[in-house]
Amino acid sequence: MKGSLKKSLLLLRITIICPVFSCAAVSPSPDNSHRFSFNPDFLQLSDGDNAKNIDLNYFANASGAAPGEYTVDVVMNGELVDRQIKIDFFAQDNKLNARLTPQQLERWGIDTNKLSVSSPSAYQQNIAYIIQGATEKFDANNQKLILNIPQSYLKPQDWLSTPPHLWDEGMPALMVNYLFNGIKQNNNGYGSRSQFLSLDSSLNLGGWRLRHNGNWSTNSYNKESHWQPVSVYLQHDYSFLQGGQFIVGQTSTDGAIFDSFPFEGAQFSSDDGMIAPELSQYSPVVRGIAYSQAQVSVKQNGVVIYQKNVPPGPFELRDFNQIFTGDLEVEIREADGTIRHFTQATAVLPILQRQGRLRYNLAFGKYRSSSTLNNSVSEPQFVQSSAAIGLPDEYTFYGGGIKADNYAAVLLGLGKYSDFFGAFSLDVTHACSQFSQNYKSFGKQQGQSYRFMYSRGFGETNTTLNITGYRYATRGYYDFDELQQIQSGFVDEKNINSYHQRSRISTTISQDLQDWGQFYLSASKDQYWDTADGYNLSASYSLPFRYISAMLSLGYNKSPYYHEADKSLFLSVSVPLNSLLNGNNLFLTTNTITNNGQVQQQVGLNGSSQDGEFNYAVAQGWQNQNRGESGNINLNYRGPYAQMNGGYAWQKESSQWTYGISGGITLHPHGLTLSQPLSLDSASALVQARDAASVKVLNGSGIYTDWRGYAVVPYLNPYNRNQISLDVNSVKDNVELLNTDVTVIPSRGALVSAPFKVNVGNKAIITLIQKNGEPVPFGSVVTLDSENSINSSIVADQGQVYMSGLPEEDTLIAQWGEEASQKCKTNYKLQNKTAKFSELTLQCQ
Repeated sequence: MKGSLKKSLLLLRITIICPVFSCAAVSPSPDNSHRFSFNPDFLQLSDGDNAKNIDLNYFANASGAAPGEYTVDVVMNGELVDRQIKIDFFAQDNKLNARLTPQQLERWGIDTNKLSVSSPSAYQQNIAYIIQGATEKFDANNQKLILNIPQSYLKPQDWLSTPPHLWDEGMPALMVNYLFNGIKQNNNGYGSRSQFLSLDSSLNLGGWRLRHNGNWSTNSYNKESHWQPVSVYLQHDYSFLQGGQFIVGQTSTDGAIFDSFPFEGAQFSSDDGMIAPELSQYSPVVRGIAYSQAQVSVKQNGVVIYQKNVPPGPFELRDFNQIFTGDLEVEIREADGTIRHFTQATAVLPILQRQGRLRYNLAFGKYRSSSTLNNSVSEPQFVQSSAAIGLPDEYTFYGGGIKADNYAAVLLGLGKYSDFFGAFSLDVTHACSQFSQNYKSFGKQQGQSYRFMYSRGFGETNTTLNITGYRYATRGYYDFDELQQIQSGFVDEKNINSYHQRSRISTTISQDLQDWGQFYLSASKDQYWDTADGYNLSASYSLPFRYISAMLSLGYNKSPYYHEADKSLFLSVSVPLNSLLNGNNLFLTTNTITNNGQVQQQVGLNGSSQDGEFNYAVAQGWQNQNRGESGNINLNYRGPYAQMNGGYAWQKESSQWTYGISGGITLHPHGLTLSQPLSLDSASALVQARDAASVKVLNGSGIYTDWRGYAVVPYLNPYNRNQISLDVNSVKDNVELLNTDVTVIPSRGALVSAPFKVNVGNKAIITLIQKNGEPVPFGSVVTLDSENSINSSIVADQGQVYMSGLPEEDTLIAQWGEEASQKCKTNYKLQNKTAKFSELTLQCQ
């Protein structure tokens, strides 16, 4: 009913306005060539005698507006190129035309050197006179200047995906991400508990971002509870040199060419997000298998950067940000207290650039490792620079250098893209390391590292060879981070070569088998100089059928520092039960998990609500080796203000409770808004639909406006156009959205405004009668007599007008001319407050 009513009212407005223009006789007036003359006799709703009661002055001006200065957005060839700028419009050829300047045309990407006009007076003409084949249109209702310019007059595409003058630095704001989780375990009568809290915040002022990241943890294993600051830095972007980020404080170097390491100082670095979508960076995905309800921790340089509770079975961790961008150390703590470890490389794609693209990094300061966080003493000063430049014929040359008191290295490399062979790169690094007096036998060491990387997709077989890398280092080669870790006392002198890596090979393959499912393989092998090799392998195969789906996962992890390898297998079969429960997402699932001879079998139900905001799983199982029955219950909720999870797992002589909550808190000029986790490294938007509560935002799952009409939309694409949309079907009966879409172009880390015009209040069809008994003239403008009111409408036939957003009582003003006798005022009071809309007849005086 609500949708049909809105459509009927919209059609009413269209049928009022369209006949006026379709039946209008256009003739220039002698004294005003830009005005139209309408003959009311053409209107079927007028009999000619009553034509004096039809006022068409509202439509008489060209474009429905008078000449003058307007603040408009500029759209050129379908793309927004400028916004909220003042432009003077003049009347010519029965329409309004923009008076543009050469500076404005240059700003919008038009090459003025190609134009035939040169004198300033020529720019006083319309755009068709200045640029042959160009057209313009002034959209007065939406305050937009729409230009169509032939491609031949445009400048070549710039490296930046959007012009810097369109970047929205956002409003002043304090944005905080929080993640809290905990576990309470009981094993053979011994109880233990642990909790973890991570806070990631950004204080935004103009284009500056003051970032802070830290975490707090406590556990009953060692009775410790402490706060650990991870990083604090100040950041600002810039558009010169193909765009980049300036950072000062505690951060990490770029890991595209040299291995990344943490430091305290300053850095200038390219920002691929400013360029083109195809140049986006590779993000790692941590995959593994949990044998029970488990807690997974991800560390870099010994610092916990992420922690999550996962149910039994394969898991994938994607929603975390790397702090140091080094290798990822993964710890899995099972329900029975068992702890497993493995290391995952964070290799990157070949460092290829388009011709003319320069990707660079310059960093200087002092080294800062996890030992530095614990007040150790190794903090050498350093400077590092690296660059990659795209050359003709799909070649990329790259290189860089590091210089510190105890270290020096230089790297040179070449990359190539081939349509047949794919993309590959080869580089060599020469390094000199000076050990301290605590490692006298090592003294000064020098050596080389050779690295080869390859990537290719095979379209004919739907195979993607994402990353294949091989690296070999001589015994005397140490990278900068490795040397500082040793100097900080992590390894004693006799065991240095046991941790000293000799080579690494890694590969990732995905295969789409179409109707026969999907195959994925990730494998790596690490060799060390004086210890055993390390292996990591993860493989999965999924096969969907019409009424059933199956998945098989294999895992093999062998650490060089542990004798036993960790071997696992997971088999899952899932049957949908949707048809039994009216379309709800419910599945019957059977799981088989094996781990080094231990076998666990489970049968359970899992499902989700139709909107995907609520997920649940219940399972009952059995384990061999006299371990008896087991089971688990898991609940997850993704709401507008937070994400919450909880679970309970049990097996013979042990049990555990898990719980967690994560979300965002944003303090901004309009108040405080709670939300789902924010995207501090990308961008967010603040939806402003004042007083429109519980309106669904289409950008994401479970995002709704709060009781004041505000919502934060995370994970926007910085430096690119993002459309924020509201669901018109979710608004209440007393709410009308005047616009449902807003386009924003945020800078990195910004909280930008996404304002929506909303009428909140009652709806009514009102008939306005003048004191002489005649209806208010057709075309009259009716507004609320309220300060800053945006609520207005146009009178239709017989004095009828549709109004929305009405308070229970107020005053209406109708106006159809400039004379005092051409307007009237009336008070109203709605009687039926529960009706979807009211019908009133009022005397207007």
